Amino acid sequence: MAHTGANTVRTLIVDDDDLGRRMLRSLLASDPAVEIIDEARSAAEARQKIAELRPDLVFMEIGIPDVSGIELLPDVEARPYMILVTANSESALQAFELRADDLLVKPVLRRRFARSVQRAKRRIAERLVARLVRQIAAVADAINRESSAVEVEVPESYPNHVMIRVRRRMLSVDVGDITWIEGACQYSRVHTRDREYLLSRTLGSLESELDPGRFLRVHRSAIVNATHVSGVRSSGDGGHYVYLRCGKTLKVGRTRRAALAMLASGFDGKGSKKSGGPEGPPRVVLQGAIQNRS
Repeated sequence: MAHTGANTVRTLIVDDDDLGRRMLRSLLASDPAVEIIDEARSAAEARQKIAELRPDLVFMEIGIPDVSGIELLPDVEARPYMILVTANSESALQAFELRADDLLVKPVLRRRFARSVQRAKRRIAERLVARLVRQIAAVADAINRESSAVEVEVPESYPNHVMIRVRRRMLSVDVGDITWIEGACQYSRVHTRDREYLLSRTLGSLESELDPGRFLRVHRSAIVNATHVSGVRSSGDGGHYVYLRCGKTLKVGRTRRAALAMLASGFDGKGSKKSGGPEGPPRVVLQGAIQNRS
């Protein structure tokens, strides 16, 4: 689902009648989560704009000429949620043939319209999460196969190990063991597979030293290691949660939704590769450790 805002549903209106388009615009005007990105007056124009603009939601008058041509919609990679509108209550069979998701009969009651839009928003969010989970699973599987088969080079600017100072000792921690990092004011808690470290460092300063291809800021107080993500789910009300293999569940901040797309497309495994050479992998020192827990 493409967004211009955190929860915006990009919507296309298709109707050859000016009054019909005006009616739909009026009904949608009170919903801040819906953005009308364009309008179309024919089936041919609708097919073109759906392919170009990739809307999340389409309202279409079933009586427009050549509407049967919309059956080509399944060929679009990300098929929009389709709500058909008709003045004929006997159009249900045609709506089924067009693989519509919902059907509204004119005159459209505002309460019925609101329920239809709410159902569409939930279904669109579920489709997004399901697509992301499939992509994450495929990427993680490919990375696991690659890492088990061969060690390859990593960009020198990002470390494979971090040096954490615990009292008077320096510990070398493999970044692959870091599951997530929790921030609180001027402190950060680094969670690994079997222990955690409390640092007198802000989350932002740690984020700048870690590979953004592996470590993603999903909340103002949380960074996750993408290789430890087992899935992403929608809460059904516009919220999303990241599930880690260790059993931890983290909420995705509403201003951090780009991390969901990063998990699916930006995380290509480069951050998990290891550099060779006699000196070993690069390291960075995380200064300011004040305690650790087993």
